[in-house]
Amino acid sequence: MSKVKFKNLLNTFSVSKHAKMFAVVPFAILLIAVIIVIALGATGGSYSDAVGIGIDFEGGSVITVTLGEDALGEKYDENRERILKTIEGIKTEQGQSVTVSYVQQQEASNVANSSIAFRYKNISNNDDEISALNERIRDAVDALYPNMPGNVKYESIGATAAQDLLSKAGIALAVSVALILLYIIIRFTLMSGFAAIIALIHDVVIMFALTVICRVQINSSYVAAMITIIAYSINNTIIIFDRCREMLKPLKGEKNIDYKRIGDTAVRDTMTRSIYTTLTTMITVIFLAILGSESIREFCVPIILGLIAGLYSSVFLATPLWAAMSASFDKTKAKYAKRNDVTYEKNDEEEESVATVAVSNSDEETKSEVASENKAPKKAPANNKANNNTIHKYSKKNLNSKKK
Repeated sequence: MSKVKFKNLLNTFSVSKHAKMFAVVPFAILLIAVIIVIALGATGGSYSDAVGIGIDFEGGSVITVTLGEDALGEKYDENRERILKTIEGIKTEQGQSVTVSYVQQQEASNVANSSIAFRYKNISNNDDEISALNERIRDAVDALYPNMPGNVKYESIGATAAQDLLSKAGIALAVSVALILLYIIIRFTLMSGFAAIIALIHDVVIMFALTVICRVQINSSYVAAMITIIAYSINNTIIIFDRCREMLKPLKGEKNIDYKRIGDTAVRDTMTRSIYTTLTTMITVIFLAILGSESIREFCVPIILGLIAGLYSSVFLATPLWAAMSASFDKTKAKYAKRNDVTYEKNDEEEESVATVAVSNSDEETKSEVASENKAPKKAPANNKANNNTIHKYSKKNLNSKKK
């Protein structure tokens, strides 16, 4: 595509027009991930293994066998199968045996330090039993390579430590999301904050779904990658919202604001910047994933998937969501203001009607007063008589008259 055609396409591109179509893509990815988990869980017997949850969150042990050149190339498959059978062949006193859920080829910069790591869940909650079983497994694997003494090491994470790590990871995610929401509400608007948080939730969910689809293990490195993506993807969203805020300043106080047009313009103005920054970051992370060790790769692959999800949500989801929520919020405010509107200002017609009513009321009051005055003299003699009897009952005049 030529530069002119791309520029014309960018100038006519409308996110709000195709918002429903863009919203279908995340649901499709999530549906694929659910199908994979159900299929692998039903056939493998463990849904946690189907999801790819590591021993950091579930509890388990890792046996690392340093083989040098034998851990690489053609000898890797042979040694992997040999060690795998040995580990799963060790049984406890109750006849239980471990099942290796994850095997990693760890290539070091120094070939002599290259190794193969085997991860499996703990089959007991008793730390002493776990340690005893791991000692037996280490001795059995060490016996396979008598020319390499001390080349087998293990580490174990108990269920309590795994639960503590999981709870701390959840707290870290919740705190980071809450602080981001608070910043956006203060910096922009309430609707911008809600739209940004929904976009962040999309990034976390889609990053998790892509991780399940790509069969990447979920461990502590994954949590670090997720927090990194949350902080990175919100940057693109804030840039777009800042552009929307600039265009809303001249329209402050107006009614029927076209939020969709403002959102589309903001996306078009920042599209090139969002794509370029994401691509430059992704290129660096891709090289780290290719050239780095297995532990670095476990961190870089989720980062790559999260960058894709973050770019998609910032451009195609957050802005249409903000436009729809802002328009709905303005309509709600207008209805509430109309329902609760109280004003003391009257126009000319209202003043004339009020004056007419006041005059008519005053006329009626005057007529009633005149009528009461006309009726009053008829009752005056009786009232005067009663008043005289009351006043002069004990007067000296009356007493003298009674003596006569």
